[in-house]
Amino acid sequence: MNNIILDKDITIDNISDKKIAVIGYGNQGRAQALNLKDSGLEVRVGLRKNSKSKQKVETDQLDSMDIKDATKWANLISVMLPDKIAPKVFKNEILNNLTSGDTLLFSHGYNIHYNLITPPANVNVIMVAPSSGGNIVRSEYKKGYGVPALIAVEQAYDSNSLNIAKSYARAIGSSRVCLFISTFKEETETDIFGEQAILTGGLPYLIKSSYNTLIDNGYNPTVAWFVCYYEIKTIVDLFHDKGFEEFYGLISDTARYGGISRGEKLINNDFKNSLTSILDDIKSGDFNKELTRSNDLDNYPKSFEPIDRQTKKILNILKKNKKYQ
Repeated sequence: MNNIILDKDITIDNISDKKIAVIGYGNQGRAQALNLKDSGLEVRVGLRKNSKSKQKVETDQLDSMDIKDATKWANLISVMLPDKIAPKVFKNEILNNLTSGDTLLFSHGYNIHYNLITPPANVNVIMVAPSSGGNIVRSEYKKGYGVPALIAVEQAYDSNSLNIAKSYARAIGSSRVCLFISTFKEETETDIFGEQAILTGGLPYLIKSSYNTLIDNGYNPTVAWFVCYYEIKTIVDLFHDKGFEEFYGLISDTARYGGISRGEKLINNDFKNSLTSILDDIKSGDFNKELTRSNDLDNYPKSFEPIDRQTKKILNILKKNKKYQ
């Protein structure tokens, strides 16, 4: 079966008569709720009591309800709460208000995969996970485009569960690019690994360490910042648009030879073993246990302060000069 699905292959008919409650109004919840609304669907937002998002929902011309009431009202409940608080909210405010045949939708498989949320057997459990943050999901939709999304079915109470996921993904704009079929397990483990190995772990720490190496060896902080921080976007855009083979053909001989030969020194067997260890912790559930025990979720690592100070300093200069976009 081809697991790539395009806009032309689906419609929103499978959810056109659904009452959709988006639970939570953070970046992803807001983006999806507004995209669903703009696609002509009936949407309400479920908020915790005294939520600071209530005014924002009203400004966006959406109706809000208490989470319990929103769950009772809806037959498609899109849970857009942070992983850390979702299990408690689900147990206290969603679980007992579900009706047989309802559909629970998540944009991340974490709580389902690690059994932190256990849905009843008489509901569908599906996933639509856009491959970007909420701000991009919304801005791309408004441009008439979208963000690709992974879709999955964890529990099919009825035979229409996958079609509901497809229609929802179309309604938020994702199938304008493409959808790909996966599983809750695969999405959870690969998503966390990608974050830790590259996006929020590997890349920021590589930039910081490279910058600090130049500073420790007496180089000018401004020059160090430009080569270790500023140029990242240019390079990423280049191989994102062209692929690695063409990317290496577009850079200088010095950059190509130095990158390949020294990159292999950086990404040696110790590094590869570390990547495998990171993945093993995710697959075994050890990372989930560690996260559950952690009290440091909001602590910003102080080791980033030197490069952050330089970043703010230079960006302020560039913005004032109107040469930084």
